[in-house]
Formats: sequence, C-alpha cells, structure tokens
Amino acid sequence: MSPNGQSQNHYFSSKRDWWIVALIWLGVLVSVVGGIVPLVAGGASWTELLLVGSLLVGMDSLMLWVLYGTGYTITPDRLLIRCGPMSFGVRLESIEFIFPTRSPWSSPACSLDRLRIVYGLSQKSIMISPENKTEFLSSIVQQCPTLVVLHDRVRKKMDSASSAIDLTIQPQVIA
Repeated sequence: MSPNGQSQNHYFSSKRDWWIVALIWLGVLVSVVGGIVPLVAGGASWTELLLVGSLLVGMDSLMLWVLYGTGYTITPDRLLIRCGPMSFGVRLESIEFIFPTRSPWSSPACSLDRLRIVYGLSQKSIMISPENKTEFLSSIVQQCPTLVVLHDRVRKKMDSASSAIDLTIQPQVIA
C-alpha cells in the first residue's frame, strides 16, 4: 500500500532460461549472416540490401522485443501480461487456481519454470514465468483477498457453505 492508502502496481519481469536466450540470439545471428552476407557476396543492389536489411531488422527486433519485453504487472484488480507487442489481461477476481508447471506449450513466458493461471467460468488458462514466483504469488494474494497461498500455489478461498468441496481439494496424506 502506498502512503495514501491506494494499492500500487507490482511489476515482475519474466524469468529467462539460458537456452531460450541463446536460441533467440542464434536466430538473430543466423538471420543477419544468412540474409545479408549472400546478398553482399552476390553483388546485390543497394535497394535489395535495404529491403532485405529492413525485413531482417524488423524480424530480429520482434524476437528481441518478445525476449526482453515479457513481464507481468499486478494492478489492484488485474494481472496485465505483456509479451513484446502482445498484451493480455486477467481479472484477479476471476482467478481460480495458480500452480507450477513445466509445460513447453506456447505462452508469454521465457522460461519453462512456469505458473499456470486458471481463470474464468470456462476455466481458461495462461502460463507465465515470473522471475520471483514466491513474491509474485504473495503480491497476487495481497491484491485479491479472495485468493490464498498454499505452499507454491494459489487458489480461491472457500466459504463455509462449500466446505465439502474444500475437503476434496486438500491433498491426501498416506501414512
């Protein structure tokens, strides 16, 4: 909370796996070397060089924008997800569960050390990879009092009327 009693936004950058960073930078290098060098060696005109160079700079810029422009902002009522030029929003009150995953499916995350956020009545989900997952989960719960942290995950609080459902969600301990 800020001094005037208003909630503040909290920004979390995406964790970046070394191999994803290396793969993207390799793609940038290959596109420049593979795109420009043959044109120069083949005696291409300035117009051809300018056209191909512009396309390569645009494509490479987009890849680097996604790599370094992926992050997550928690506002008082929303989780804003930014991945390069794309953005998504999830209302905090619609979040049902958040749990760790290592799924490789496409998502606005630069690491496989991810959190899956399940939200809405239709149980949509999105995966993200905040640098500090513990702080991220704490911040979400701070902003949305209907959520509770359970170890490395978050779920909606259950009211007393739904305590029977609550029991089915609890992990079983086998002695």
